[in-house]
Amino acid sequence: MRKISVLSTLSALLLVLGTGCLKDKGFENGQYGLNVSDIKAVAFPNANKSPLGYGLDVSASAQVVNGLLAVTLETSGVAEKDITVTITNTTGTATAGDIFAYNDANGTNVQILPASLWSIPFTATISAGQKFVGLPFTVTNTTTLNPNLSYGIGITISSASDGYQVAQNMKKMLVIFSVKNKYDGRYELTGYHNRVPYTFPYETEMNLETTGPSSVIFWWPEVGSVGHPIGIGPGSLSWYGPTVAPQINFDPATDLVASVVGTDPAGPPITMFTGAGSRLSKYDPATKHITVDWNYNGNPLRAFFDDMEYLGPR
Repeated sequence: MRKISVLSTLSALLLVLGTGCLKDKGFENGQYGLNVSDIKAVAFPNANKSPLGYGLDVSASAQVVNGLLAVTLETSGVAEKDITVTITNTTGTATAGDIFAYNDANGTNVQILPASLWSIPFTATISAGQKFVGLPFTVTNTTTLNPNLSYGIGITISSASDGYQVAQNMKKMLVIFSVKNKYDGRYELTGYHNRVPYTFPYETEMNLETTGPSSVIFWWPEVGSVGHPIGIGPGSLSWYGPTVAPQINFDPATDLVASVVGTDPAGPPITMFTGAGSRLSKYDPATKHITVDWNYNGNPLRAFFDDMEYLGPR
């Protein structure tokens, strides 16, 4: 695997954007977070990224998703003995609970994933000498789910043993699922960036992962993260890091790209590029080929011109 480093100019880019910060004064002065030297607590480490999105295969067989959910100790050390953590299903109903509150706040229409179709360990144990425990998420059957809808669950850490508190700002998680859409898969990505001097062509395998009924995000296997390559020399690749994480939103009726957006609030604004030299951004259902042009900061000299050849399911 090639060694991919974050482009050195990313720091300058983030300074221009006003998004880079070396210190978190709110955390340091105790406005939020936990003082881990004084307080023993448990938390969902991905709570600040909630809701998490995940695409499920269409299958009548059980699917076990690992690495999506975990519980961690918000302390400076490991557990001195086994810590039991109790988790509660707070998904709710169509008129109350976590999914209802999320829809009400965001104007969305996420459906409740039926409790009969999923399970996690609602009693989890962080073993002595460990700092976290993963929660395998099992979905038994997705054939009854509508691929045009998203489905969600909500869970909350309700208690922990041995005097551990529950971190109130990191106790809740939402996960929003959709059945993998037709744009999901492994692709051979080729293209170029028109920002001088990073105009060298790039070629690499790229995953497009379902984030909604008709949307996918770039996931780059070589770096193990969302993100997108940049050609910095003949056969040499770099990237701006995971904050530049474009998501493609398709119009399912026409397979045209409706928009391209950034998914990280810390990153630059991302839009579909329609300026001089741009092409029609679309998905070809006959070949599964995707053409998409996009740029960041609304700058025509910060554009990417991508072609993706379908390799197979991921």
